[in-house]
Order: sequence, then structure tokens, then C-alpha cells
Amino acid sequence: MVTVRSLVWALCLLAIAWLQVPAVGAWGVIGHRVVARITWGLLTPAARAQATSLLGDAPEAFVAASTWADEVRSARPETYNWHFVDIPYGETHYDAVRDCPATERGDCVIAEIARASADLADTGKATVQRAEALKYLIHFVGDIHQPLHCIDNHDRGGNDVRVLALRADDGRNTNLHAAWDTGLINLSTETEAARGDRLSAAVLDMHPGDLDLDPIKWAEHGHATAERVTYKYPSFSPAGPGPDPIGLDETYRTRAAAAIDYQLQLAGHRLAVLLNSLFK
Repeated sequence: MVTVRSLVWALCLLAIAWLQVPAVGAWGVIGHRVVARITWGLLTPAARAQATSLLGDAPEAFVAASTWADEVRSARPETYNWHFVDIPYGETHYDAVRDCPATERGDCVIAEIARASADLADTGKATVQRAEALKYLIHFVGDIHQPLHCIDNHDRGGNDVRVLALRADDGRNTNLHAAWDTGLINLSTETEAARGDRLSAAVLDMHPGDLDLDPIKWAEHGHATAERVTYKYPSFSPAGPGPDPIGLDETYRTRAAAAIDYQLQLAGHRLAVLLNSLFK
């Protein structure tokens, strides 16, 4: 028979377990889908045909695949670390030994992008394996362009930086990582489709030098963006976050919104260049 005391004890244990689960995220659903929309518009006809043969009806299936890696993460704990690379604050370059060690929860996003690229390009692989590789690439190329997925400042990529509610009518505090994943994007009334169209049009103005195929450079650029923009909040310290929640003022939000748009553009365009190359 279940007593009130045993029920309360069970709920307490559940709450403790929940608090001990490491928080991790990437672009939210909107961000990942926007990246996929940008990419689809830049794929060659041949690449679109091959993507469709692996994923199904396009472009809907291609865009939907952008969040698959998050959906299966709890069932595949060995993929946990594939979503990010922790280059320490203050460092300027990626070090594989330091930043991408092999663990039971995987290594890092840079290593997985290389593996998934090789699997997708290998037409001798089973169709299901190549399809999963494509879905991983659509997601992880997005992830590596979220600045807080390329840096750590003793704060689990910004998850331990408490942030005051972004909307006065909301009242719920958040954290810096979640603010960059979804909160700052959701402050806009722009729809996912409209954001995708706007950023797709602006892609044409990007510098050709931004379109290299080296994930290490992508991560180092994201790391630099995090130091230059993301971590420029009040009370920032290279020793780690303070105990009190911070407020993100209008100046910070404006700079962050511009950086987020640019990172989404980069992710979409670079993913298209990568897939066009792999699908040749």
C-alpha cells in the first residue's frame, strides 16, 4: 500500500535525480529548422535527389530531420558529447586531446561530423546507416554554430549562468545557454519560415572565405563569437558564473540577435556546401 510518506519520498528522489541530469541543448527547434531551410535552398538538384532518397519526401522530411539527433539522445547516451566541443574560455585553438577525449558518452561534435561525413559519402554503407549519418550532419552542423557549444567557462557551456526572465510578462528565469538556444530567438514575432527566407536571401552576401569545410575552423569561430558577444554580460568573470542571476539589457540583446542570425546563416550555407560535396 502506498502511503503519503512513501509518495513524498519518491517525489523527492525524482526531483533530486532531475536536478542531477546535466543540462544540454543546442539551437531549439526553430533554430535547427531554419538552418535546414537555408541548406535546402542551396543544395544542387543532385544533392536534393539523394537526400530525398535517404529521408523521404522533401523538403519537409529534410527540415524535420534537423531535430532527430536531439530526439534520440536519451536512448543513445553514447551520443551525448557529440552535440558540443568544450574549448576552454581564453584558448584560441581546438586541441583534440584536451577538448575531444573518448568517453562512454562520446567524444565531441568535431569528431562526429567527420565520421558522419565519411559514412554519408560511402555508398557501400547500408541505406539506413547513410540516412542516420545525414540526419546527424543536419543537426550537428547546426549545433557547432551555436557559440555556447564551442566553449566552456566552468559553467557547462552557459547552463550554470542564471538569467532573469527575458519577458516581463513571463516571469520565469532561464540560463544563458537556453537564452541563446531559444529565448532570444523567441523574442521575435518572426515566423520560422519568414526567418528562413530572410536569412536565405542574406546568404548571398556572405564572404566566400566563410564557406570552408573545416569543422575545426567552425568551432574556433563559434568560440571566438562566444567570447566576443555571448559572454559580454554584466558581472562576467573568467573564473566562472556568480551566484546571482543576470539581466540581459537591450544592447546585449541587439548584439546577440545579430550574432545568432549570422551563425544560423553560416550553419545553413556551410551545411549546403558540405552536402553538395559529399553527394557528388
